[in-house]
Amino acid sequence: MSHRDLILWCSTLGFELVLCVLVYARGLQRRLPFFSCYVTLLLLGTLGMEPIYVHFGFRSPTFYYADWITMGLNTMGRSLAIAELCNYGLRAYRGVWSITWRFLTILVFVFLGHAAIDAWGQPSWFATYVLTLARDVEFTSVLVLIALLFIRRYYGIGLESLEKWIAVGICLFCVVDAVNKTMLRDLLSSSFFHLSRMQPEIEQLNELCNIINRSAFMVSMGIWCFALRKPLPAPAATPQLLPAGVYEELSPAVNLRLRAFNDRLLEMLKP
Repeated sequence: MSHRDLILWCSTLGFELVLCVLVYARGLQRRLPFFSCYVTLLLLGTLGMEPIYVHFGFRSPTFYYADWITMGLNTMGRSLAIAELCNYGLRAYRGVWSITWRFLTILVFVFLGHAAIDAWGQPSWFATYVLTLARDVEFTSVLVLIALLFIRRYYGIGLESLEKWIAVGICLFCVVDAVNKTMLRDLLSSSFFHLSRMQPEIEQLNELCNIINRSAFMVSMGIWCFALRKPLPAPAATPQLLPAGVYEELSPAVNLRLRAFNDRLLEMLKP
């Protein structure tokens, strides 16, 4: 391991240790259990990959599969943390959350299918599958988090300050990670037939992506640590919805306006 890799590894490990201490010291595991599990998983992955790297080496099959499996688990943990943020912000609005979780569930199967199709016939199908799946999840995560933050700002509902900064940190890392995974996946796909000649370029790009990813990740962890510097405030009270009778009175008028709007659109679309 080079001095640069050692510095990056120690810095990442230091941030993860501080973040884990803050998460469990503030009792965040009771409020956001999936995010707390995600942070713990990151720390365990960093600690677990180092002995494999030292003992087996960077080019060993053991390190190869352990690295890709760790990436897949981290992506899964981050996705669950994002779904948890959505649930936390929209749980008081059962109709909206009911649609949201169904939409997120459908996306999971779409991503699994698209990654399988993308990796079909590739010599290194395992790496291609994980990269494609992680890339799709990262891009969608950015869109979901931006939409959640927009809803909070525009309608004045949803995430509180702590959850907002957690979402900002995840969103920042997802943007950087999605770009890096896209570049690496495209290079791998274009160079499979010339792998021996392209091996130095692949390793250089992988090293560059690793440096950028770790730097962005440390910035995200810095945001989370800053948000957790103080004891957690009490959760906001559940918003009071209008009585059911009010919605029953308004529903016919709303439906009438929607039908009028629909008829107007149909008239505009006529040739």
